[in-house]
Amino acid sequence: MRARYLTEDEIAALAGVNPAAWLPFVVGAKTGLRIGDVLTIRPVDVYAYGVRYVAQKTGKSGKAALDPDTICDLLANAKRSQWCFPSPRDPRKHLTRQAAWARVKRACKLAGVDPRGVSPHSFRKVFAVGLLHKTNLAEVQKALQHDRTDTTELYALADWATGENAKLPLTRGDLPLLVGQILSTLGYGVDGRPKV
Repeated sequence: MRARYLTEDEIAALAGVNPAAWLPFVVGAKTGLRIGDVLTIRPVDVYAYGVRYVAQKTGKSGKAALDPDTICDLLANAKRSQWCFPSPRDPRKHLTRQAAWARVKRACKLAGVDPRGVSPHSFRKVFAVGLLHKTNLAEVQKALQHDRTDTTELYALADWATGENAKLPLTRGDLPLLVGQILSTLGYGVDGRPKV
């Protein structure tokens, strides 16, 4: 199942269910980090303007900017643990991805948000869409550490599939991007040749 994009209203409804438990998703939406990378942030990884990380999936290191309030929340959340998101059962361990997934599903149920396609990964798409609205696709690709532009397009244009732009009419200028996405989904490059 693919993670879907969440609208601002959906995010507000979900966050309102249990704001204290929502910090990992706030960090995900503000940094674009995968949930596994968010959950393994340690206080020593936090610096004045954000967090340092090594992506578990790719092994690439990077820095992600955060506002001062979120940085303070991260450090306060660590309490006396080596993790910014300690497990409620054992503070020597970090919160698991499964626990984060359960928080999202529970919040959907309580907030009345359709849970289909909503996952911790949805917040990575929220970040990508927001960054694309402020910059360009190359910046989004760099921030998400994607090797391929077509992968970045799936994230950065997620609001055209399920978000607030889904109801907007398409224009002629949208056609090349849409054709590229369709070809990529079918396993072809923009030149129409099968990807190896």
